[in-house]
Amino acid sequence: MNDIVIKYDTLALTQQVLERQHGHAQQMASYIRAQGDIGDATGLLLQVFDPLSRAAVQTAGYAMDALASLEQAAAAAVGETAVDFRNQDGSVSDFFTTLGGELGACGGAAGPTGPYPDLRGPTLPAAGESAGGDHGDVNSFIWEKGADTVGAVGDGVSDARQLIERVGDLGNGGPVREQVDATSFLVAPSNPENPVQDLRWSAGAILGSIDWVAEQFLGYSILDRCIYHPFAGDWEAIFRASEAWSHCGDACFALARNHAGLVASTAQTWEGLSGHSFRATMTSVSGGALGMQYAMGYASDLVKNISTACKLAATGIGMALNFIVNKLLKMAAQAATPVLGWAVGAVTLYSDIEAIVKKVKLIYTIIETIATAIEGFAEGKMALMDKYEVIADVVSGFGQSATA
Repeated sequence: MNDIVIKYDTLALTQQVLERQHGHAQQMASYIRAQGDIGDATGLLLQVFDPLSRAAVQTAGYAMDALASLEQAAAAAVGETAVDFRNQDGSVSDFFTTLGGELGACGGAAGPTGPYPDLRGPTLPAAGESAGGDHGDVNSFIWEKGADTVGAVGDGVSDARQLIERVGDLGNGGPVREQVDATSFLVAPSNPENPVQDLRWSAGAILGSIDWVAEQFLGYSILDRCIYHPFAGDWEAIFRASEAWSHCGDACFALARNHAGLVASTAQTWEGLSGHSFRATMTSVSGGALGMQYAMGYASDLVKNISTACKLAATGIGMALNFIVNKLLKMAAQAATPVLGWAVGAVTLYSDIEAIVKKVKLIYTIIETIATAIEGFAEGKMALMDKYEVIADVVSGFGQSATA
């Protein structure tokens, strides 16, 4: 515990790893802000989701900004540590060299002379791993996520210390290097099928020419009330956002692995108080990144719930619309047939209208299930807030330590 062992190459490589993490965190902040939010929120349902989504994306962006600032400060601190050690070691060397020279005149031997160590060190190689070639594929995203590099290493990991042990067990306690290229997980979300868009088009096609009958008998347009008004907006953004949250979560886990790798790989070549303090901080950062991965994965699942609810709703509403169309066509035909049609229509009109109203109420109920799924996203926002506060505390603690 009282030993001081420092390899300048360790400090140089560590600084480069942290500088890369700074770049990753910056790109993650830009990515979640660009891909995690929705644009067109004109519809009734998306108007409910939009403020929740914006708040969650804003929180995640702030967390990544804070992490980027921490990486930058940590990289600078490691560089300053190397300079301080070199200067201190060099000044002591200069002192004894001078003293030895003076003693040499009295028969003593002068100490060795030479330039101070070069702190540039070796160039950090590319990361040892990156996202798989099928990362971001829709099928892979849903069913084969466990096969991803990050997912495989993270199996069974619940906190930073377990992750550090896992990284050390994998033989990464040797030379300092970047374990995973976090940015490689930030692929553009795919554009899956859009059942809401299909529903809007098909509803307009089958109801467009007969919706006037509903307005005459019910007093409102079924298309406007059940389709266009609640389902307006960019629903593809919902599906894309689910993937974006997941991809950014994977990148957070990659950051956690990289900081865990620094803990494991510096233990033998950077001993002393500064090394111990550095590893304690890296453990905290790794834990904060793991927390963000959990929160972003949770947000992804909640958005996916909204997506699933939309797909099921589109099927149910489509079936209800077919029933309504058949009833409206029947009512229109009876209304167009003089005398006899009116007589028959008078007998069945009430039951037909009642059946249509029931289907409209069913559509309202289906729409409410989507609204419930959207409101559940608020839980994801709170989870992000909790993890952001952890990262903010780490940043604040690091800043106070650096200025103490």
